[in-house]
Amino acid sequence: MKMNKHHMFNFITTFMTLSSVACTVQPPAVNPGLFTVPKSIGACHSCKIFIESFTKGLERTARGKYEGGDAAWEEEKLKKSYKRSEMRLVDIQEGICKEETKYSVQCHLMAEKAEEYIEEWWSQNADESTDLYSYICIDKLEVCCPKHHYGKDCLPCAGNHENLCNGNGKCRGDGTRKGNGTCLCDEGYIGEECDQCAINYHISYKDDNKMLCSKCHMSCAGGCKGGTQRDCASCKPGFVFSVEDGCADINECDEANKCKDNEFCLNSLGSYACMKCDKSCKECYGDGPDMCKRCAKGYSKKGEFCVSDKGEDTNETLTSTRFMTYIGLLIATGILLPKSATLGSMVGFAVLSYIMGAEYYCMINGHTGLVNLTNYDLFQMFRI
Repeated sequence: MKMNKHHMFNFITTFMTLSSVACTVQPPAVNPGLFTVPKSIGACHSCKIFIESFTKGLERTARGKYEGGDAAWEEEKLKKSYKRSEMRLVDIQEGICKEETKYSVQCHLMAEKAEEYIEEWWSQNADESTDLYSYICIDKLEVCCPKHHYGKDCLPCAGNHENLCNGNGKCRGDGTRKGNGTCLCDEGYIGEECDQCAINYHISYKDDNKMLCSKCHMSCAGGCKGGTQRDCASCKPGFVFSVEDGCADINECDEANKCKDNEFCLNSLGSYACMKCDKSCKECYGDGPDMCKRCAKGYSKKGEFCVSDKGEDTNETLTSTRFMTYIGLLIATGILLPKSATLGSMVGFAVLSYIMGAEYYCMINGHTGLVNLTNYDLFQMFRI
């Protein structure tokens, strides 16, 4: 059966449509975190985490699994048989790294590497108080070194091991198979043995065993001989040196046109900031409607304040709204009163109290009211 031109055109169109749809189908989204290797923490650190987890397992299973036997001798016998059994080792290994959440992957990898040596140690019936960290991490896996030793050969760190780097740093690679054994100084210290103060630090304390370096004053640049602004070798930008005060702050806001017309200058130590004026100001000395040099469009000077030109109209609108609210409350009270004299009287008293209180508040704040209640003693009016 031959296909006519019309059918052929439909077939080609359908085929092209299906092809384009198929080509635009996206593969299912996969969480890349599942295949991302967690950040390395180093083999020695991983081994420490594994040993800590194994030690917790020893403590967890120390009391045995078979308490409550038929007799004391039977319970004691079961405990002894469980203590060095393969069953206890399996119980410990099943809980390995489960309490570790952040570095569980590294912990499990180290557990696999150490499995042979753990079984070897277990079969020797060794004392559980043995330093398992030294046995596994230093001697067998050779991923760590003893304290104050470094590198693949575990060489001793340079200097006095009782006070490495003068207590102001640490040995590079200390306790690991990495590093070069030199001092990595803490912030503020320099020198091969961290026995000097860094630039912008000064000696604030020193004796035969200890030296303490503290930061120079914030205004100092290029070092200092003490902690005050008078001890600076030179001053940072934003400060100027004077004989009396040392490095004194420059008030940039004293300069004309430091900020835009609708901003004001706010000085700070060593710097300044331009802050927006109040919306009622076109120019200002500081923040607030009472700090305007000139009022913005739609505002006029009234005393020390720039106030809205629509302020009076707004007050009239608010006053009218307030009076309409009073009328509504009074009408509601009138409707309620014939139905229940007691309830109506209570509501009426509450409404009148509210109206008089609101009007009194308006009076003392300078707003127009029904009656100038400031001439009355409200407590006397309500006194029985």
